[in-house]
Amino acid sequence: MALAILVALGAGGCGPTRVAGGPVGPRLSPDEVIRGHNAWADSIQQVWSRAAVGLVVPRGAGRGEIARYDMDGHLFLVKPDRLFLHGQVLGQEVFKMGMDAERFWLWIRPKVNTIWTGRRGGQGERRFILSPADLMMALGVFPVDLSPESPAEFEAQPHAYVLTLERRGGPKRLPLRRIWFDRQTLRPVRVDLFDEGGTRIVMAELLAYEKVGQVDVCTAYRLRFYGDEEVDLVLVLSGARVDKKIPDAVFEYKVPPDARVEDLDGGNPDVESPGAAEGGGAK
Repeated sequence: MALAILVALGAGGCGPTRVAGGPVGPRLSPDEVIRGHNAWADSIQQVWSRAAVGLVVPRGAGRGEIARYDMDGHLFLVKPDRLFLHGQVLGQEVFKMGMDAERFWLWIRPKVNTIWTGRRGGQGERRFILSPADLMMALGVFPVDLSPESPAEFEAQPHAYVLTLERRGGPKRLPLRRIWFDRQTLRPVRVDLFDEGGTRIVMAELLAYEKVGQVDVCTAYRLRFYGDEEVDLVLVLSGARVDKKIPDAVFEYKVPPDARVEDLDGGNPDVESPGAAEGGGAK
């Protein structure tokens, strides 16, 4: 369902981000763009939504095989650090990922009943291709905080402002997060995330916005997670709310019945990723 909706949106393939055409108005300064974005981002502190979820993961190392899952579920987000996304098929839950301030986890049931987990900020979180923290940042709802010590680059393209937040890596300046803002609305239309070495780890395209109360909320995402293999995630939100109370219990780490637990910070350097569990994939 999610993939079909994106096809209808004209979003086939991970190509250039689609942005609004037409007049773009006077050129804004970087400070004006950041202030406009931050005012919008600060207006969204939580999201409750139903979600159509499309997940494509590698299966079979080196054979080019993939496993595709199309599911219905929910997305729950509470800033600054709580996220939960799950999907079910015919009423049976088959996928869920989440995090709180201390722990992250991912559970996939088809063929293997395994939950991968680890500490927030630990080594396992960065080695994990489907990091909930990366997903949360890629949703685009976080403000930009530039300090005098934070290098950044700003570019005005014909239909988008592009802001690249950087870090200093010795004599080099390496990208950390790159955001494309639509020049008409200042809403983010693409977010790229990079690791500490400047390698891109996530590309997220924010394809459509809807008015939820007085707030614009992105309701169609296409994301690609990069590692030794690539994982695609499509989210199409419906019935989104930014004012609905989300119970704290939603974000509690719970091991599903009979699930095998893989602790990515448990001292086992050979722990498998979800792709590897399907017969191949990135560690």
